[in-house]
Amino acid sequence: MKARQNPLTKFESLVQRMVEGPFSRLFPSRLEPMELGHKLERVMENNILLQGEGRRLAPSAYDIYVSIKDHQRLSPDLQTLVSDWQKQLVEFARHRHYTLRAEPTLRLHADSSLAIGSVRIEVGSIAQGNILATQELSAEQIEQLRSRIPTGQQLPDSTSSGSLPKQPHTIPDAPAYAARPTGPSPSSPAMPQAWLTIRLPQAAPQMYHIEKPVVNIGRQLSNDIIVEDKRVSRYHAQLKYQPDNQFVIYDLGSTNGITINNTPQMRQHTLRTGDHFTIGGYDFYFERR
Repeated sequence: MKARQNPLTKFESLVQRMVEGPFSRLFPSRLEPMELGHKLERVMENNILLQGEGRRLAPSAYDIYVSIKDHQRLSPDLQTLVSDWQKQLVEFARHRHYTLRAEPTLRLHADSSLAIGSVRIEVGSIAQGNILATQELSAEQIEQLRSRIPTGQQLPDSTSSGSLPKQPHTIPDAPAYAARPTGPSPSSPAMPQAWLTIRLPQAAPQMYHIEKPVVNIGRQLSNDIIVEDKRVSRYHAQLKYQPDNQFVIYDLGSTNGITINNTPQMRQHTLRTGDHFTIGGYDFYFERR
């Protein structure tokens, strides 16, 4: 369960939210990295879990949602910023005598519902044992963890269900989109070159190369292409390479279906070069060779 929060700290957080909310709406200003770092500290402190023997466990995964403008401004220096925020959180946890199971993992998303200067931070899940779930680690972090695991023990396979082999990247527009392409398995039949071009309003097109027989699309983090749009189901659609050398897209029983070549609510379609389909607010253009 959560550890009890100091009443004074709780009151200070409440007053801060009451002041910051209206002020940021009346006088919007861009989000500064230092300010975001302090917000991450508060989120860590407010989500401490009380463990046995009085140990206080801090969350190790943070999803940061910012406005489109702030996302575009922060993205070019994201690697450096994430490194600085990680160090800040580790030092904060050490100073407060919190326990961290792994180096903090930070993911930045764009959210069209947020104003400039606003931020929403959600705490991710913590896996069993002493490491985070594979979906929360980059390939480099996975290799680092493998080197630390004693002989005879294994790290969960990064290609298993519910895990992701790469740290997500986000299109600088919203709702946020994250693609996690993975290479084909050694046993997979040879596939033709194919890709999806994802187009968003007021953002440059993004390309996703189809490199495995099954590509899942939806809001759930275990999908290969994640579309963070409330109109999109957790497991919305599946693009599958068939033995007859065709790519077919299937609706997975979603609420709003798929619009394919301007025909709404389609449940299945064999894709050909030039076909396009819409899921939520995103347009996907299919091409193959």
